[in-house]
Amino acid sequence: MYNRSNVLLSICLLVSLTAGVAHGQTTTNAQREALVIQARQGTLETSIEGLKTLYYQTRDLRVREDLVALLVRADRHQEALTICTWCQIENYSDSELTNLAGAARSAGKYQHALELFRMLTYRDSSNADGWLGQALIHTDMGNYTLAGISLQQYNQVAGTTTAGLEARGYLASVTSDAIQELSARQALLAQNPDNTGELHALYRLAVGLGASAAANGIMQSNPDAFSASDRLWLTYYEGVTDIRLGIHTDQPSRVNSGLEQLNSVLRADDAPEELVTIAEYDKVVALAQLRRFSEAEALATRLEKQHGRLPSYVDRARAHALNGMGRPNEAIELYENLIRQSPALATNPDDPLYEGLFYSYADAQRFRDADRLLKEWIASEPEERLDFTQTLRIENPNYQKVLLLEVLLDAWRGRNDEASERLATYQAQAPAEPYLWLTKGHIERDRGWPRKAEASYQQATPLLPPDRQEAAQHGVLLSRLQHGQWKGTTTEIAREIAQASPSASRDDMAREWRELRAPQLNSSFERSEGQGSGAQASKEWRYEVLLEGPRNDSGSRPFAQRIGQFGAFEDENLYASYNVAGYEWNLYPAMVTLAAGHGSQLNEDFLAMAELRYAASDHVTATAGVELNTTDTPLRALRDGINADRYRGELTYRHDERGAGAIGVMATDFDDSNLRQSVYGYWNQTLYHLDRWQINAAVQGSASRNDEVEASYFNPKRDASLAGVLSVNYGTPFDYRQSFIQSVSLGSGRYWQEDYDSENTWSLGYQHSWELAPTVSLQYGITRERAVYDGVPEYDNVISAGFVWRFL
Repeated sequence: MYNRSNVLLSICLLVSLTAGVAHGQTTTNAQREALVIQARQGTLETSIEGLKTLYYQTRDLRVREDLVALLVRADRHQEALTICTWCQIENYSDSELTNLAGAARSAGKYQHALELFRMLTYRDSSNADGWLGQALIHTDMGNYTLAGISLQQYNQVAGTTTAGLEARGYLASVTSDAIQELSARQALLAQNPDNTGELHALYRLAVGLGASAAANGIMQSNPDAFSASDRLWLTYYEGVTDIRLGIHTDQPSRVNSGLEQLNSVLRADDAPEELVTIAEYDKVVALAQLRRFSEAEALATRLEKQHGRLPSYVDRARAHALNGMGRPNEAIELYENLIRQSPALATNPDDPLYEGLFYSYADAQRFRDADRLLKEWIASEPEERLDFTQTLRIENPNYQKVLLLEVLLDAWRGRNDEASERLATYQAQAPAEPYLWLTKGHIERDRGWPRKAEASYQQATPLLPPDRQEAAQHGVLLSRLQHGQWKGTTTEIAREIAQASPSASRDDMAREWRELRAPQLNSSFERSEGQGSGAQASKEWRYEVLLEGPRNDSGSRPFAQRIGQFGAFEDENLYASYNVAGYEWNLYPAMVTLAAGHGSQLNEDFLAMAELRYAASDHVTATAGVELNTTDTPLRALRDGINADRYRGELTYRHDERGAGAIGVMATDFDDSNLRQSVYGYWNQTLYHLDRWQINAAVQGSASRNDEVEASYFNPKRDASLAGVLSVNYGTPFDYRQSFIQSVSLGSGRYWQEDYDSENTWSLGYQHSWELAPTVSLQYGITRERAVYDGVPEYDNVISAGFVWRFL
């Protein structure tokens, strides 16, 4: 009885408990389902809070599963990941794994997401969501090979699906595999032609590939899918593509076409503000590339005021424009900032920033900085590098570029001999390299050898590709201008300036042509206190003003001159002045100068001058001249009614920019039957020149013989002089083509005069020279000297000044 009662009691208890659990479970499910239905009806947040309360009360797995799903749906990813901090991955259902893996990916916890997706495929190797998720996570993490493998697994279990195509497009876009992305986008559109998002993505891809025609076709075929703003964006992308390709292929016409398209976007009234901003940024780049530097800088300045700091690619274009405008110090600041931000761009093989910085240093005459830069640059450049396939070694263009820049820097620093020797060594190794011939031409022209430079440029021309010959052709034209061959050359220059593509050589040619033909005003003044031993003797001051008109297409020009003199002799003030007009005829290789005028005050007679100068080569020039009633007639002779005619001949030899000299003969026929016969010679040599320092030496000698006539002017029977001067110059640049030069000179010599003992002479001088702009230069100085007059030493202070103004 007892046993039956116990068994019966146990059964009753079990039934009661089972019924209670079942009732509780039924209640939990009912509440869960009700909350899920509420979420579907739009009360998502209320449903989440209800499920959270229910889960914390029951710890029911199905409640947790729905709660995770709703939290992910509400983008509360981090909260979803912390719902069950004590759970192991294997404790989650497949649905939870999928949702939590997506939440982890959205929260940037890629490794955790990967572990969750892997659990799905571990449980079931045919789980498509697991393989797709792994492919996306591997792409996010940069594991592109593993991403591709996961995609292959997904395609095997799921086939071709929209999700798979989107994942393939995502992988292709991240890896810049435009062809794969294009294939994926096209397949997605084939599955769903009405997918506007994919249509826009395909359009953007076509634009990014530079396939403007294809992008335009997409837009034309689907007009309803694109707005007027989209059409403006297409025009912008087409313009930018033209600009970039034009820069890369050195086609200014294409850059100009792109600029026109940008302008059409900017003129549109309905252009979005964002589009206007980036279009203006790219306009700065196009203007700078087309060498419209002033416009580029003005636009960049405005954009900086509007938007603050400019993008780096705009700053780079602005630096180029500033240097082209003759503002290298500002360009240097921009280049240095860009290199600090992106050091790799300094030595970029296609367009190294170091190159622009080097030219800016050189234009600012910061030669030591330029030299340091080249040393740093070449230390980081191997002679050879791998080609784009990374399998074949080729010559490193940057290494070759630095070698040429070192040659140019040597020349600009004053070491022309070293530059020429280094260049000759390179040419012996590569005689058919056109850019070596171009560089040789540049150096020879700077050294004053225009005929040799012309020959070098002509050597370079056939070695260059047909579309790269302009620099050599422009060099030929500039060389001809320099050595006087203007006739015909100026016509070619005008045509090149009008038709040639924008380039540095075209700009240099236009600038030099403008400066060489510009009219200019030259004035000089000199005052001394002593008698001196020259022909003038009683001269105390003299001034000259020369106005030269513009050169015509043949290189000829008119001129007008005013010369004034004053001297005091035996308490008598002596004045003379001359007004002269003349013309220079360029009869290359000869130059004929004819002038006529009239004197006033002590000399009121007609005067005339004729000169023939013949340049036989880059080195030798012969000059012959005659002056009737010469303006160098001594004032004392004029006081006595004596005029003089002068005849002279001179042979000049110019070795290079460092050394030049001449020998000459001269006869001065005075009206008092005195014939002064003179011979002279001089040589000027630069002993040292490096950067700002220059040391020059000059040696000069002369001798004269005069007839024995009674004369109040200085008229030794015979005399001779020999003197040398050493000068030290130091230049201080303060902007492009603007500098201040200080010079100290020390001279010593010996003067001999018949019937008198020979005497020592000396001089000590100090001078300032200002190059204020390409249009204006000024110089002035003072010299203390010891001269000899009829055997009597004389100490003199000489003050001089000069001014040149070119009307550009």
